[in-house]
Amino acid sequence: MPRTLAASLVVLALIIAAAPAAGASTVGSQRARAAAVMHRLDQLQTRRDVAAAHEATARAQLASARAAEATTAAELAASRRSLDAAQSMLAEELVATYKNGGGDPVAYVLAAGSFSDLLSRVDVLRRADSAGSDLITQINATQHTIQTQEQAQQAAVRQAATAAQDAATARTQLDTAITRARAVLAHVNANIQTLLAGERKRRAQLADTHGDGSSTSTTGSGGGSGGGSPPPSNVFYGDSTWYGPGFAGHRTADGEIFNPNALTCASPWLPFNTQLRVTNLATGLSVQVRVNDRGPFGRGVLDLSAHAAQIVHLSGWQRVRIQILS
Repeated sequence: MPRTLAASLVVLALIIAAAPAAGASTVGSQRARAAAVMHRLDQLQTRRDVAAAHEATARAQLASARAAEATTAAELAASRRSLDAAQSMLAEELVATYKNGGGDPVAYVLAAGSFSDLLSRVDVLRRADSAGSDLITQINATQHTIQTQEQAQQAAVRQAATAAQDAATARTQLDTAITRARAVLAHVNANIQTLLAGERKRRAQLADTHGDGSSTSTTGSGGGSGGGSPPPSNVFYGDSTWYGPGFAGHRTADGEIFNPNALTCASPWLPFNTQLRVTNLATGLSVQVRVNDRGPFGRGVLDLSAHAAQIVHLSGWQRVRIQILS
């Protein structure tokens, strides 16, 4: 397995091992984990696409090598036929020479009837030897060419087959990693939906209980930073966070349909429809919001809508100044 692919699978395994059980973390932490898994999934998908392209190239090269091997096989068959014909011709020439008395060259020369006949017989022997030698050389060269071409073509096919197999293995490993990442992402998304469903149910119950706008007490540190009773002044300070997409379309504690794009907020104790000016102390930006929900609980004084939080550049938990306008 390539080192880079092995590293990706190790990172994915760590993400899987670190995934918390449903209910064991907040929606924010689960969304952060989902974002990490999606980022890794995007990386794996990109690498899988590259591996698939390499595999397609390798398979095309393998098909080309096999086609070339078939063409070469046909050419080699023709060469072998030519070689067989050359060998048969050499054999016939040797037999003919033997039948014509060429089996004893010395006797053949000495049997000449005159000097001119002697020269003629020597020339015949020389020509016969030269033709046989050339034919043998041709046969040997053809045999060597055939063997070389066969070996080269077989090596090319083996190399292409190995490359195609390696590419297929890499793509399969990435497919497996992507499947595992998607399973983790589905699990994290299920956890998020479970947490959101529980919070929506709680807020719906609050809507039934406190829909008349009466105040309610919740556990907290009290004063300006917790969820206790309101301070005596119309200006107070505390920690604020935000909520949004997971609750869109569901009822708030005062019975409205929650719209994350509206300028609203949730407070543990302020009466519904109270108008507030909220200033993010980290940015100095302010926004006017209306109380129409209950929350956050256990910490903080306000839960801004997503749009209100965007206006003051609030993310996570941040310190805010709150002025009661009406």
